[in-house]
Amino acid sequence: MNLTLIGLLTPLLGFLGLMFSSKFIERKWAGRIASGTVLVSFVCFFTLWLNGTTGSFTYFDWIPLEQFKVGFTLNIDSLSLLMTLIITGVGYLIHVFSIGYMNHDEDFARYFACLNFFIFSMLTLVLAGNLVLLFVGWEGVGLASYLLIGFWYHRPAAAKAATKAFVVNRIGDLGLIIGILLTYKLFGTGDFNEINSQAKEMFAVGAPVITLLTFCYFIGAMGKSAQVPLHVWLPDAMEGPTPVSALIHAATMVTAGVYLIVRLSPVFQLAPITSYTIAIIGMITALGAAFAALSQTELKKVLAYSTTSQLGLMFLACGVGSYFCAMFHLMTHAFIKALLFLSAGNVIHMMNGATSMEKMGGLASKLPKTNKLFILGVLALSGIPPFAAFVSKDLLLDEVAHNGYHILYFCGMAVSFLTAFYLGRAYFLTFTGKSRLDEKISKVIHEAPSVMLVPIAVLGVFTVIGGFFGWFGGAHAPLQTFLGQTFDTHGIAFKWGHLTMRSILIAIAGFGLSWFVYKVKARDVDGVTLLRRAFFVDQIYDILIVKPLTFLSKIISFVLEPVFFEGTIRVLSGVVGGIGNLLQRAQSGQIRSYAAWMVIGATLLLGFLIF
Repeated sequence: MNLTLIGLLTPLLGFLGLMFSSKFIERKWAGRIASGTVLVSFVCFFTLWLNGTTGSFTYFDWIPLEQFKVGFTLNIDSLSLLMTLIITGVGYLIHVFSIGYMNHDEDFARYFACLNFFIFSMLTLVLAGNLVLLFVGWEGVGLASYLLIGFWYHRPAAAKAATKAFVVNRIGDLGLIIGILLTYKLFGTGDFNEINSQAKEMFAVGAPVITLLTFCYFIGAMGKSAQVPLHVWLPDAMEGPTPVSALIHAATMVTAGVYLIVRLSPVFQLAPITSYTIAIIGMITALGAAFAALSQTELKKVLAYSTTSQLGLMFLACGVGSYFCAMFHLMTHAFIKALLFLSAGNVIHMMNGATSMEKMGGLASKLPKTNKLFILGVLALSGIPPFAAFVSKDLLLDEVAHNGYHILYFCGMAVSFLTAFYLGRAYFLTFTGKSRLDEKISKVIHEAPSVMLVPIAVLGVFTVIGGFFGWFGGAHAPLQTFLGQTFDTHGIAFKWGHLTMRSILIAIAGFGLSWFVYKVKARDVDGVTLLRRAFFVDQIYDILIVKPLTFLSKIISFVLEPVFFEGTIRVLSGVVGGIGNLLQRAQSGQIRSYAAWMVIGATLLLGFLIF
């Protein structure tokens, strides 16, 4: 119990310490303190896992109202422990990498303080034993992402991207707030354990109110996990430092929506309409983002759309009821995507911030270690055996097929092909072929220092072995046995078969086609405008939503406010002033005037009484 609290609060202490000392603390100590607090947190949760600690621990009554009781309750089970280990483990490696990546930035301490706050907020979210405390972490992550995406606030693009992420997430959060209020109305509590246990007893499958409730939660998950139509903020979030992108995409923020659905899976199982909608939206997101990634010219945006696509597959798994597969792919994706983003960070850092693949090419000889690590991540996420995502993605799509969703399965196969192709394209355009580097950069570019390479190498190890956690042992694989303590994982097991061979061949075909087009034929950076602009969704939103609201705000600001609101106030003030002037004249101070008014008043009163 104490280890849980220490693991949660240590990053918060790091955040507070760095914020208050940011003006005078030495750079080396800022990095050490921030990384050290996350490492301590990881050790705490790793110890809890070794000891097999589980249970809900209420430390104090937070909101002690009679009809709205909320305790500061932390829930330790296999699901929350898995998330904390991913958050703190991958988060620690990203902190260490950041020491080298942000070495020349002036706001070094502020950056690490925000990273610590991000980790604390995400830990609060996954450890929360009730919906209200989860919402605190949920909003904390939103605030932290705003601070980190817009870290270089002097850049207009970064400030705009941070604002966009914040606003879009608030739209989704409205659904979550409504869902929380409706939950208290239906169950009288926000405690996850009580909600999940009462749901099946109180409501039948398909109950309309449960469908409404789960839709509200799904709207919140759509915003946080960047699902269509609330996906538009994630690609623009690349304006932040690359380690921030790795943290958001791999270990923290975007996985919160998947976690929320899995945490409330007993409730979602009672809402087949919502579940089917989740599966459809997930597949639309996965396919749309995969197509958009095909034509991106910036390396980080390829990876950003890749994240959106893989999140769509996780939602697909949730929609078909395979919550274990969603969490398994979430774990392997965390390792691989952190590996890819940090490897891309090495490239960008050594090229003085350039992110366009049009200015890259032939980097394998100049960055040999980064080259090997990046291609490892590409092969892994493409689904090439025996790397991590091969097992998790194949198992996920097998479950989709076995549950009878054959159309969604073949769409998932298309996503696998596109994933292998666009990742191969990104690799060959960046590391192979003719160099397109600027002459000045070409002369000075060199391999990244050890502080940046070692964390990526560790992620590379888990990229290789991560899939075995859900593979070895069949139905009794270590991860399956572990998560089986929280929700049902019965009957799920990785098996070699024709579906597996089909998945492997499709992944190889996608990567092979990219090799032929961009390596053998040496085609330059190209792309279809429709895909590069992501089907013009941003432009459509701008026309249908942003511009009408801007026009309405101008009418309010320049017409309604000065003419109606201010005009009304001026008229009322004039009337009151006129009455005051009349009364002032009546109060002249002359006795003869007062006597005359009294006579007139008495006469009028007498006339009224008579007639």
